[in-house]
Amino acid sequence: MIIGVLNQKGGVGKTTLSVNLAACLTRTGARALLIDADPQGSALDWAAAREGEPLFSVVGLPRATVHKEIGQIGQGYDHIIIDGPPRVTDLARSAIMAADVVLIPVQPSPYDIWAADEVVKLIDEARVYKDGLKSAFVVNLKIANTAIGRSAGRIPGACPGGQHHPARDFRRSCGPGSGRA
Repeated sequence: MIIGVLNQKGGVGKTTLSVNLAACLTRTGARALLIDADPQGSALDWAAAREGEPLFSVVGLPRATVHKEIGQIGQGYDHIIIDGPPRVTDLARSAIMAADVVLIPVQPSPYDIWAADEVVKLIDEARVYKDGLKSAFVVNLKIANTAIGRSAGRIPGACPGGQHHPARDFRRSCGPGSGRA
């Protein structure tokens, strides 16, 4: 499965979600590849700072040809996660066209939902060519037992889930490069 993690807004946790998703999939025994398609290269920086043996491979591919190159690069992997760029560009379009599922991380705020509109439009455009393309919002950085945290479950298309870890736990997991909270 190829999972794209995209949102045009920066700071919503795309890289953090991508790294932790790759780590979780690897821990199930699957072979996961993380493609850093963000020109900023945060996932590559994380991999370089990682202590110990890597759980999964990380490659940089910040080009608008991800959808063309992913077949060759992804050979031998069970799952591929694409950490997308923070803008709606040809690179984002390519990542969407490469994906089977697009996850859109958002913080529980109206501004984040509004900012995700351009990515949602790109996904809708891509469905003309990829009928089975799936997508979902992932409410990231949700704080439990707050009014806004409770209302996050009412976001249309949001991934259902239980208790979310506080953002500091996920960010802390990236510090030593463990890929886990």
